Amino acid sequence: MPNYRRHYLPVPVFVTIVTHDRRPWLLAEADTVLAAMRRVKAHRPYRHLAHVLLPDHLHWLFAPAEPTDLSRIVAAVKREVSWRLKARGVRGPLWQDRFYDHLIRDADDFRRHLDYIHYNPVRHGLVDEAGDYAHSSFAAWRQRGVYASDWGRAEPEGVRGMDLE
Repeated sequence: MPNYRRHYLPVPVFVTIVTHDRRPWLLAEADTVLAAMRRVKAHRPYRHLAHVLLPDHLHWLFAPAEPTDLSRIVAAVKREVSWRLKARGVRGPLWQDRFYDHLIRDADDFRRHLDYIHYNPVRHGLVDEAGDYAHSSFAAWRQRGVYASDWGRAEPEGVRGMDLE
């Protein structure tokens, strides 16, 4: 088994969490996942910056209040979702054991990962443009003026070549 090393720094982090065996159940449980994120935030504070839920994985950009809480926050969200679904009779493992993380280095890195998150549904062929996808934070960022009305029809320059799944 690989020896993964996590670095805990006071910066935003990009996380990818994948379902067990890439089973495509996340969209059907989008409300459960987002509610779990809110509940965890109450006892492990963090700043929710962006997200996208796809059928079998999610990308999430957040800034833990305490850098050492990164793994605890991810584990707590996975656990909260699992408890809720198992209470409704869902059986078996729901998540891959590990998750991918990337510490955001600077403003350009933040922008690339924000764009990656919001363009991901187009990349996976789920929609033709980012604004058509309901399970992401794209609309909130567009409302803030970060994205133009036609953004997301073509792959953003900084996203080309990024493969974070």
